[in-house]
Amino acid sequence: MEDFDELYFTYSDRIYSYILLMIGDREIAEDLTQETFVKVYRSRDQFDGKSQFSTWLISVARNCTIDYLRKQRPVYLWPFEKLLKVSAPFSVETKVTQNESVQELYKQIGNLKQSYKEVIILRKIQELSIKETSEVLGWSEGKVKMMTLRAMEKLRVEMKGEVEVNGSIR
Repeated sequence: MEDFDELYFTYSDRIYSYILLMIGDREIAEDLTQETFVKVYRSRDQFDGKSQFSTWLISVARNCTIDYLRKQRPVYLWPFEKLLKVSAPFSVETKVTQNESVQELYKQIGNLKQSYKEVIILRKIQELSIKETSEVLGWSEGKVKMMTLRAMEKLRVEMKGEVEVNGSIR
């Protein structure tokens, strides 16, 4: 049980942030994070060691999230306030502008179709490798590469469209 507590402490923030990005609701993300770890605990003997534990854990979280989404009407991701790592002091105006840009980015990611959203979250935000992402999504590595490129291009187009609509560059 102590080992499980350590696993929870080590991975819970990562699992929570993944689910929050997929769902967009903090309370539901907390519940699904707990559900993920309950399922992991109950099925711990099913981990075969063919992949990294963290990859298997994210797969369980993904399945919990998909099960939740299937039970709901389509849920769209709303902005997620991610903490920015600031290496040098910036003015308040700069920080506000950066925060608005991050929020807009997450909003646009949330507006993408499910497969694009998942691949961007796993590859670019969770920073999983191509191999790990392919294991989580059940795709070939080639498909992960292709979908990442397509998703990023779609995101660029959406972000550019948002800039043009607002008439300013962020």
